[in-house]
Amino acid sequence: MTTIVRAHDVARTDHDHAADLLLPEVDAMRDLLGALTPEEWRRPTECTGWNVHDVVAHLVGNAENALDTELLARRVREGAARYAGRPRLDAMNEVAVDAWRDRPDDELLAEFDRLWPQVLQALPEMPEQARDLRFDTGYPDVPPLSLGYVVDVILTRDMWMHRVDICRATGRTFAMHPHDLGVAEQVLRDLDDEWAGPPFVLELSGLVNGDWRIGDDAPEATVEGDAMDVLRGLSGRTSPDLTVMRGDSGVADPIRAARVLF
Repeated sequence: MTTIVRAHDVARTDHDHAADLLLPEVDAMRDLLGALTPEEWRRPTECTGWNVHDVVAHLVGNAENALDTELLARRVREGAARYAGRPRLDAMNEVAVDAWRDRPDDELLAEFDRLWPQVLQALPEMPEQARDLRFDTGYPDVPPLSLGYVVDVILTRDMWMHRVDICRATGRTFAMHPHDLGVAEQVLRDLDDEWAGPPFVLELSGLVNGDWRIGDDAPEATVEGDAMDVLRGLSGRTSPDLTVMRGDSGVADPIRAARVLF
């Protein structure tokens, strides 16, 4: 008998163990980046306006921001001035990419290798004062995020999804790892926490296999989808291919419209 897990009941990534989930993703990304050819670094990705080099610049910027909250605050201010009209998070990310956009590939890779081990070492020791800092993304209907949530949860899923982006841009095979389940479960928990549509059971297959219940009441439908396709859909990169196996077929559209922050 298949066990159905209420997504809301998935434990939030514990701060003391956040680095344990991030470490295998850093290693997987490093393996991928080390294999790229010079031509592949220039390939466009599904991230608007960014090629592979820009995506890696973004990841290096994430590491810098996690290690230096004053730099993070300065980039937020610069983003608001340089990219007025864009959501604050997007503008801040673009400022970080600008800082690395013209650097050679090997220099960027060396910074990735230097900074991310520092992040892994620093995460468990991040003081509560820093973790409690709040950040307004500028996205509609998204409440301010704590830096603690960003470093414990978002850093891993963001890098994971960008590894998907790079693999799709270059035609390389996405390397599956046991931590994929942890990434998917944290995304589904966030989906459940904000879900206002009809309750349903989501049956995932492929990269991650399992059944999760979304919504407070008895499920009105059972929906099946490929795990990577669904996660890419929740990130806004695609409209996932969903099959309503049982119940209300109308639940598929609000799932396709749902978004989770990556």
